[in-house]
Amino acid sequence: MNKALNGKKILIFGGSGFIGSHLVKNLCTHSCQIEVVTRKLNFKSSLFLGNEPGQIKYKHIKDFRQESIDKMVSGSDVVINLIGILYEKKKNTFDFIHSKIPMMIAKACKKKKIRYFLHMSALNINKIKDSKYALSKMKGEQLAKEYFKDTTVVRPGVVFGKGDNFINFFYKLSKFSPVLPLIGTPEIVKKKKFISKIDFTKRVKFQPIYVGDLVNFIIIKCLSKSNTFELAGPMICSFEEIFDIILNSKKKKRFYFPVPFFIATSLAFVLEMLPNPLLTRDQIKLLKKDNISNQGLQTLRKEIKNPTSIESVIDTYI
Repeated sequence: MNKALNGKKILIFGGSGFIGSHLVKNLCTHSCQIEVVTRKLNFKSSLFLGNEPGQIKYKHIKDFRQESIDKMVSGSDVVINLIGILYEKKKNTFDFIHSKIPMMIAKACKKKKIRYFLHMSALNINKIKDSKYALSKMKGEQLAKEYFKDTTVVRPGVVFGKGDNFINFFYKLSKFSPVLPLIGTPEIVKKKKFISKIDFTKRVKFQPIYVGDLVNFIIIKCLSKSNTFELAGPMICSFEEIFDIILNSKKKKRFYFPVPFFIATSLAFVLEMLPNPLLTRDQIKLLKKDNISNQGLQTLRKEIKNPTSIESVIDTYI
């Protein structure tokens, strides 16, 4: 528990989402006032459990303009930005959501003399140069720090836990599909003279972090200034190993089908036409870089002594 939060007013952008819901719930164990910014009228989440009446308040924002954000942050002690998207829509582009909104929040924090601003980004975006998601996230970090120099940035790896879109997606897929895709396997490397090298041992690697560990880290570090924290969980695993954990939990068997990146990219091109695409070409670009960080695990362990693995909690939420 961070006793320094007692009496503080904490404003959360993105507080109604997956990570935000868990953050709000954990913050309720502290003697602080929590304000959740939402675009939904009369929004009330069943996931939020206030420790005392009136601890949680909802602030409706019609659209993200500088004047609106200035008004939202006024009077806050801590501002946290968790807003993010996995794919673009006409009104919600990566540039606007990941770059311009953090910039406007940072400007508002400086204008209203907010002491602490924590912005959530993503792991390894500084190492990926061809993904619009990664580039927009990196730009958002840079703009936030430019306009509010004391910004603290948290870069988590893939996040799992109750309500996630990662483990739950593959679990739902396994319920009706006899086949699960091993995206990125085998790796096909083009060589000179039209000869390709095929590596059947290549696997996309993840180091998932438990949402409870992530939000507890945020609570501990939200009163810090001018820091960037990479975070990763205790287990490095591939798609195949993640599928094994899910299927073993439900005592199911499925076939695993290798899907090289060039086939996955073609498939994503078709899936992008759906209103809520299951896979995009930009996400394929992200998968080409392993989502792992040894430093991220070390950083997490400094504050969370026994980080949670997928295996230890998967039965509690799928």
